[in-house]
Amino acid sequence: MDIQPRRSAVRIALLSTLLVAGSAYAVCYCTGKITVKKFYDANANGTQDVGEPALTGWNMTVESVSKLYSSTKPTASGGIATFASLKPGTDYSAREATPVEGNWVQSSPLDSDGNPINPQTGLHVTAGYTKRVYFGNYCTYPAPGRTPGFWSNKNGLDKLMDGGTLAPEFTILSNLNLVDGSGAAFNPVTFPQFHDWLLASDATNMAYKLSSHLAAMRLNVEAGFVNGNRIYAPFGGTVNQLMALANNSLGSDPFTPDGHPERAYQEQLKNYLDALNNGAPLIFPHPCTRTFVTN
Repeated sequence: MDIQPRRSAVRIALLSTLLVAGSAYAVCYCTGKITVKKFYDANANGTQDVGEPALTGWNMTVESVSKLYSSTKPTASGGIATFASLKPGTDYSAREATPVEGNWVQSSPLDSDGNPINPQTGLHVTAGYTKRVYFGNYCTYPAPGRTPGFWSNKNGLDKLMDGGTLAPEFTILSNLNLVDGSGAAFNPVTFPQFHDWLLASDATNMAYKLSSHLAAMRLNVEAGFVNGNRIYAPFGGTVNQLMALANNSLGSDPFTPDGHPERAYQEQLKNYLDALNNGAPLIFPHPCTRTFVTN
């Protein structure tokens, strides 16, 4: 007796009965989805931390050459743009739009050299599954820092004297571990002394050069030119944290000539402060204005 055809006939009859009776449903998981999420990366660390908001109204484009697919949608609730009913494939890409405002920076994802990955390519869409893609961004504003040269000239003196005396500012500086070319402690008493110390600063003793830029930045913060609580992305922390590290390094290593093991570290701190004293941008704590060109 041929049992196999009989069993097949039974299965077909049973399935037909269940479908008619509504006891079973034929479901075809033939397509997949891509969701693209956009968030504000307030500390530029590449991940969405607690309290960092989603960004809505940011255009995202998903494409696939092999599937002849291209669609652009703005992020909606939760900062998410959803692209559904996608045919399975391995060549999908997701691209975020670039705002007209030039102060927006993509922080995630980045390649090994720190360059933004946009679009994200080679995305796999699998039937019945959702592929999730993330983009992080932050916006910056120029920190109107003043250089050591400013603090050594008449304009700097006028600012130092805005309270009628140099005493408060020089007390602030004396509380730092500032040093001179020989590594000796430097505590300003008169403006001519401070002027000469700033202008004579060089990198023979890297601690001296770091001291001059730390002094300038501390005065920038005290004067309200720079907000010490703002984050400087290349450093990865706030201006106040950067100054604290520089001051600690000067306290432990006041003389760092060529060959000193801490010289390179102090030079990096000096470079960060130098850039900020020259107006390098800081991260704004909240999302800024963003507009996009529409076709």
